[in-house]
Amino acid sequence: MHGAGWWEAVVGAACLLAAAVFLARAARPDRPDAPAHRHGALGHGGMALAMCAMAAGQLVLSAVLAAVSCLFTLAGRRRGEGGEIVHSCVAGCAMVAMPLVADVHDGLALAAACLALTGYFAVRSGRWLAAVSHPGIRLEPVAHLVMSGAMATTFLTMI
Repeated sequence: MHGAGWWEAVVGAACLLAAAVFLARAARPDRPDAPAHRHGALGHGGMALAMCAMAAGQLVLSAVLAAVSCLFTLAGRRRGEGGEIVHSCVAGCAMVAMPLVADVHDGLALAAACLALTGYFAVRSGRWLAAVSHPGIRLEPVAHLVMSGAMATTFLTMI
């Protein structure tokens, strides 16, 4: 993704909407699980904003937002949140590394890493697809699907 075409605009807009869902969850004190998962929601919101920045071609801003996202997730873990630390940190580390390899479009190691990350986020999508298939649409699983899809397609474009 290099912030050039209509596809990046669509992905960027979808990621911006996903960020709004996650950040709204973090800000809602009326939800019973909001205080317990506030840092995780902030971390996911930060990652969605990082993906939005990446779609706009702002790789350095994307890396900074991904690092901050990972820090929120780790802070949540320290406060006892049972969030998905490995998942969030894998995404954060991959996003931080992208500016370093953005211009490298060859090499077996990079291709293997991108395919592994694509597969990882594609498999993670199965969990959110199951959540969306239940009656009554909840926005958070949809936002997670947007993020998994954006991550998977991003890594595919790097090969």
